[in-house]
Amino acid sequence: MKNFLIGITLGLLIFYAIFKYKEPEETNKVDGTELVQEQLKNVSELIITEGRFSDIITYKDAKKFYLDWITSEKKAVVLVKAKATLSYNLRELEYFTDPKSNTIVLTHIPEVALNIYPSLEYYDIEQEYLNPFKAADYNKIDQEVRKRLYKQIENSNFKSNAENRLISELFFLLNKGDQQWKIIIENKENALEKLIE
Repeated sequence: MKNFLIGITLGLLIFYAIFKYKEPEETNKVDGTELVQEQLKNVSELIITEGRFSDIITYKDAKKFYLDWITSEKKAVVLVKAKATLSYNLRELEYFTDPKSNTIVLTHIPEVALNIYPSLEYYDIEQEYLNPFKAADYNKIDQEVRKRLYKQIENSNFKSNAENRLISELFFLLNKGDQQWKIIIENKENALEKLIE
């Protein structure tokens, strides 16, 4: 009888310990909408693509002195290598979510931002005593380089389909968990839809 009572007591203690120290189930599950908002809030700027561009420019400048009798020239060949990125400011993104259909509808997409990071290498620098290279010349070259790169990029297909790439990046950003979101752009002809299975 004594062993029987000890067995029951041990059984009750084990039963009590199991239920007492069992990890409570999560009752406050994070709502899918809150999760989307949190993930978008954590990424202020989303770089969607990066490209490399190059150019060669010849910079020339001539100054006249002594009633235009003397001309002093300077020139340089500049090799331009640049990295360009396209990014979106996600804080300016406007959207609403429909958790029932697991859909995020983008109602306003901000302008895509183009950033250029040029690297310049100077070759064949020629300058004369009366017209040496100064800081103003290098600033002028930098401005000219940026202007030419912007034009080159605008004439390329680098910026085309930026919205499509944004949708793809958002899809991968938001679909890391169990819940799979479909993302569409509101008021688009044949509403652009990106659902990667």
